[in-house]
This record gives sequence, C-alpha cells and structure tokens, in this order.
Amino acid sequence: MGPTGRAIGIDMTDEMLALARRNAAEAGAANVEFHKGTIESLPVADASVDVVISNCVINLAADKPAVFREIARVLRPGGRVGVSDIVADDVLTPAEREARGSYAGCIAGALSFAEYRAGLEAAGLVDVRIEPTHAVADGMYGAIVRARRPA
Repeated sequence: MGPTGRAIGIDMTDEMLALARRNAAEAGAANVEFHKGTIESLPVADASVDVVISNCVINLAADKPAVFREIARVLRPGGRVGVSDIVADDVLTPAEREARGSYAGCIAGALSFAEYRAGLEAAGLVDVRIEPTHAVADGMYGAIVRARRPA
C-alpha cells in the first residue's frame, strides 16, 4: 500500500483488535486503523476501499450472501477482492462438507466452487477466478479467490 496508502483491519473480537494494534505499533505502521465489526456488516463507507483481503473467514460466516454484498458495497469501482478460503468440489453436498469439517477445522461452512462464483457474481462482482492451491480434505481445497467491482 506504500507510505500514502491506508490499511483498515476489521475484527469482531476485542482481543484480536488489541493484538493487531500492538503489532502495528511494534512495526511502526502509522497508516493503519482497526475497527470492531463483522464481515457481514463492515464498518466502512460505501465505495471507499481499493482492495478487500480476507484470509479463511468467509467460510465461517453464517450469511455468505451478506458478506458478498458488503464486499461489493465497500469496493470502489474497479476495486479488487483477494481471498484465501476453503472451497469444496461442486459434487459435495452440504452434509458431506460438514462431515469433513469434523476432522479438518474450519471447513464445514465452505461453499462449492460454483456457489462461491455465483455468490460473488450475484453481488455484482466480475472476473471471478477461483484457483485451488492444495487439498485440505477429500474434495475440499484451500483456494485463492479473486474478483473485482466493475469500473
């Protein structure tokens, strides 16, 4: 983001916000801010963000359509999304995904490739790319998800 950019961190827990603030202070990062909130209701103004980054959080959200709408809402026209998340093969049912979650944490709520793509596109995002990076369970993958808000 460089010296003139700004990073905004969002977390729903006081403990993680305190840790983030300590880490930023230790790193001497002055162009960062942290807010308490949820991924389904971001405390950020409309069309105010160039890039949304999320690391294995969307699969934990109960209301994924709300998450995708929030991402689209806060992105500036032309803004981009970069997500690391867990994604399931399209043939796996929600019950099969949940069963895999019982032995590999944080994957029971994973969307399938098609569901992830459809959710982002329904929120108005385009150029959706979902690239699996590694298997985390049978039919479940760590993936990099990219999309952008139209200019």
